[in-house]
Amino acid sequence: MNAVIQKLFSSLLLLSNLAVAAETPMLVNAGAGGGWYEPATSGQGLVFDIIPGNNQLVAYWFTYPENGGAREWFVGQGDISGNRADLVVYRTVNGRFDQPGDVEVTAVGSASLEYASCQEANWDYSFDATGLSGHIDLVRLGPAEFCEQFLAAANLNAVSHRNSWVDIGGTWTFDGCVQLDASSSHGEENIVFTATGVTLVIDNYQTPNCLGPVSVQTLDFDLQRVDKTLALLEGEEVIANRYLLTDPVSGQTVRQLWYVDDRGEVMRITHGRMGSPADEDGYPTELHSAFAERD
Repeated sequence: MNAVIQKLFSSLLLLSNLAVAAETPMLVNAGAGGGWYEPATSGQGLVFDIIPGNNQLVAYWFTYPENGGAREWFVGQGDISGNRADLVVYRTVNGRFDQPGDVEVTAVGSASLEYASCQEANWDYSFDATGLSGHIDLVRLGPAEFCEQFLAAANLNAVSHRNSWVDIGGTWTFDGCVQLDASSSHGEENIVFTATGVTLVIDNYQTPNCLGPVSVQTLDFDLQRVDKTLALLEGEEVIANRYLLTDPVSGQTVRQLWYVDDRGEVMRITHGRMGSPADEDGYPTELHSAFAERD
């Protein structure tokens, strides 16, 4: 890694020596919905719907009152981040079978759903009024085939500025000049995302303002989307995605943010800012103001 790239990546990102995971880590994906239950309490369980358009998970929980009685239904809805979703739990009452009319909906608690795999998940719940809380180990009711197929490409499902899933696969190009310090800069940058990796091709200059001789540096990383977070873009708090990039040769890892701006006619992407403060896990908390556009 030459001096310019070392400055760029050492300042922008935090390096560590974590090993590459042996199998694909779980991410909530379009195939993660369906029926789930705890075999010890067969006859009750949950059904999940994944809504990529607004990064939401909806849960339909059919169970029974604590002291027994007729079946009771709860509905939960919440935001997805990585392999989990945090939901508000609602009770619906005063509806009539197969008839229109207003149904009374009341928030009664909260829940979190964490996927361990396409076949196992954990449901933790807490009810406000009664204080009732607990943990349920869930297994999928049906086959996991679709979940596993969608998981293979889930790294590319970045959460955009509008809180929607965006496929960032393909090539993005930054056509400009970034001053790294008083004596170095980098010009055009091509970023190529695949389902399992990212390649960066960067024009480097040992001079300011991208003038003079240029050398081209290619960096290849294995790619793993971790979760979503909030970061600062020129003082504005926006949704960004935490990614773990792993050098396939050395095993060193780079903690990076990617932000997808889908507010205009042309979609744009940027990453964590050089010299940004880091969060408690080592990820940048501020974004670069220079953007790349998809080719």
